[in-house]
Amino acid sequence: MSVEIRAELPADRDRSLEIERLAFGSEEEAAIVEALRDDDGSFALVADDDGDLVGHVQLSRAWIGENAVLALGPIGVVPPRQREGIGSALMRSALDEARARSEPAVILLGDPAFYPRFGFEPASALDWRNPFTGPQPNGFVVREEDFMVAVVDDGARDFTGRVRWHPAFGQVG
Repeated sequence: MSVEIRAELPADRDRSLEIERLAFGSEEEAAIVEALRDDDGSFALVADDDGDLVGHVQLSRAWIGENAVLALGPIGVVPPRQREGIGSALMRSALDEARARSEPAVILLGDPAFYPRFGFEPASALDWRNPFTGPQPNGFVVREEDFMVAVVDDGARDFTGRVRWHPAFGQVG
């Protein structure tokens, strides 16, 4: 039995939302996916275990100044299948797809102890600042070091300007 990472199909959409609900135990991540999944630049991958979807990752358009990049998230794996490498496989495939689409960079908010293994570095190293840093309406605190970037094209290192996430991310909380 092997898990295949593939593009999300229209028939997968309801299950993708359920995966995010199960993975996070809330409606917030599913609401983000629903709000941005049909926008230009958005796409998703799923982890398919012989017809049973067990993981999902959403990517959407974001900007550094006027330069388009990708934002990664949410990414979720159903709880019984966590810690099997499915999330890592989704992450690697998402970055491979970003390269295939000639995207300059992928940004995310995540644990700085986890994401460097996939090529992420602190976005502050590029002098990019996350507008969501600090306490959130839901009580969660976003630290500047949680804002990370995987540079796909070295030209992205020269991007300057305001970081803008898809408006759906402002709905969290």
